[in-house]
Amino acid sequence: MLVDILSAVVDVLGVAIGEPGAEERKERDAFAEGRVVVFDGCVAGARPYCRPTAEFLHASATALAISPLRGTSARARYLPGDLVLVEVRKRREDDPKTIEKHWTVFECRDGEAVVLIGCASGHARYVRRALQFEVD
Repeated sequence: MLVDILSAVVDVLGVAIGEPGAEERKERDAFAEGRVVVFDGCVAGARPYCRPTAEFLHASATALAISPLRGTSARARYLPGDLVLVEVRKRREDDPKTIEKHWTVFECRDGEAVVLIGCASGHARYVRRALQFEVD
């Protein structure tokens, strides 16, 4: 009984200090198991990358796609796997408005074209892995 109470207290304190919650752990585990993780984000830049609205990013360990739909990747467009990372930064005033103010921005290049990928900082690890910007 005391163990159960202490476990509950630790869970509550973990949430209070920002420890990953159950949903975040489930998402992280799914990604580690090779499944696709879907989250809010956008891709901006030269065509064919630019879209007038924020959409959903579909990330796996080997690919990143953008789709207008959360639930399915049937209409997803895959980004090239050979994008060159220029920098990871906070959103700037001159970035497109589809990139939320609190999001992390991956500034990339596809040849001469600039490609911006925006998402919440908690999801940035999935973008890094999907585009092979970071390897375990």
